[in-house]
This record gives sequence, structure tokens and C-alpha cells, in this order.
Amino acid sequence: MILKDILHLLNTVFPYIYWPAQWTEVVDLIESCEHDVKVTYVIWKTPPPSRYKLNTDSSALHNPGKIGGGGILREEQGEIIYAFAIPLGEGTNIHEEIQVASYGLNWCIQHGYNNIILEVDYELLTRWILQTSTPPWRIQKFV
Repeated sequence: MILKDILHLLNTVFPYIYWPAQWTEVVDLIESCEHDVKVTYVIWKTPPPSRYKLNTDSSALHNPGKIGGGGILREEQGEIIYAFAIPLGEGTNIHEEIQVASYGLNWCIQHGYNNIILEVDYELLTRWILQTSTPPWRIQKFV
């Protein structure tokens, strides 16, 4: 297999790294992995009349690491009003989710869009906003 060819290449290029039992274990472990596919049906619903919907999400290269996020504001017919993507610097997955939602909501308020439905995929953030859970002190200012 390809992995065994890679093992041979690594042993040839890096002869001073000689861990045959460990390399073999790594190759065997990788070859035993199975790809798990899960399909989830998702429907985006338009907001009710006279309301707007802001969907936000975020991404991190590592946790902690470089973080960023984005969002889309749509009106009742589903037409895009505003879309954004922003770098957020360094932080954790908790920081990214709350900061991108906060950024999107602040933009909406500054531009007169006050009747907002916020949709996020981070359950803990939802609990913080609904005040059913207390966020860590270092991110309370964003909530």
C-alpha cells in the first residue's frame, strides 16, 4: 500500500531514525482506520416578516491557535443583506464563537437592523446568551 511505500521512503531518507517496530505500528494503525461518513439533513428557514436572521460560525487552526469567523445577515425573503469574514487573531474555540457572533450583532445594531434572530451552532454560546449558564470571566464582555 501507499503507507508502506511512505515508510520505505522515510527509512531511506532518514536512516538515523530507526524505529522499525514504531513505524510499523504507526502504519498498521493508519491502515486500520475507517472513514466514517455521517449525513445530516439541514434546512435554513427564513425569518418571520419584519425580522432578520444572522447566522455565524467560526474556525480555528488549533485550539488555542489562529481563529476567525464569518456570518450572513438575511431578510425575510432570504436575500443577503450583509456577509462578513474576519480574522480574530489568536485564541480558543470558545473565543472565536462568541467574538464572531458579537461582531455580527454589533454590525447589525450599528446599521439599524435591530430585530435579529441569531443562529449559531455552538450550544454553550446559546446557553450564555439565554443566561442559563455563566460564561468564563475572560469572555463575559463579549456576551
